[in-house]
Amino acid sequence: MQIRVLSPEVISQYTDYIGHDMAENIGRPYYRGLVATEGDEKRAGLVWEYKDIEREAQNRSCIEFFRSSDAEASKLILAEYREMITEYGVKSSSAVIPVKNAKEEKAALKEAGFSMRLSESDDILVSLSELSAMPLTKKYTVPEEIQPIRQITVRKFKRGIAECVERDRKGVCEDLSYLPMGWFDMDVSCCYETDDTIKGFLLFHKLPSGILSIQLMLCIDEDPGKVIPGMMRFFISACEEIYSPDQKIRLNRHNEASFHLTEYFLPRGFGIPVYAGSRKE
Repeated sequence: MQIRVLSPEVISQYTDYIGHDMAENIGRPYYRGLVATEGDEKRAGLVWEYKDIEREAQNRSCIEFFRSSDAEASKLILAEYREMITEYGVKSSSAVIPVKNAKEEKAALKEAGFSMRLSESDDILVSLSELSAMPLTKKYTVPEEIQPIRQITVRKFKRGIAECVERDRKGVCEDLSYLPMGWFDMDVSCCYETDDTIKGFLLFHKLPSGILSIQLMLCIDEDPGKVIPGMMRFFISACEEIYSPDQKIRLNRHNEASFHLTEYFLPRGFGIPVYAGSRKE
């Protein structure tokens, strides 16, 4: 059995196995991936992202994809994973895998030292029609300071992003400062600008599967109770002009602020069941 390191040069050979949405991440600065093969058969796959790389004492790794068909492949790929993260100075690892058809993967992670528990995904998948039906669409208007990012210059966008990174507000993008403006959906992503300075962002990326996935939502030095709902209202209106009512949108509750906001806007929104685990390195 061989362990192959995923890279942009070879990812097309494994896209069907790990999925197009996950394969898209290979080549981004902090994503890494491995596939275990035996002959032409793919036996296991693993994709992770390095987090908090600026804080040496908190450097961690998050396994975002794990698939395996047998125990030997699991053991080999997780052993290679450990070697790679050790070289990177990782202090802790976490893993989140969907419960569905994950018996082998859960057992392998447990054997590798991960403490596993049943949990709920931070991601919530909703349709545009669900967002359109929220009271938000009637309660809030779009302030004139909010505009689609396609209407601002790349230089201004980069200045706004640099301010976010400086304040350690990167949303779900560890590599936010590396992502080009065009990586985000230019028509439905927006910003809040006053005094020629960007004070807020709501950025979405369209995945290869077609899902619109939230990447960054924040407000800087302004009233978030005014700015965030206004940007959400803009996003929904812009989507209604472009996409069908059944368009899928992925929201994320990666921190306390986004969790409370999601609870407020979508009180009946639930993530899929997952196994979540962690391990000190």
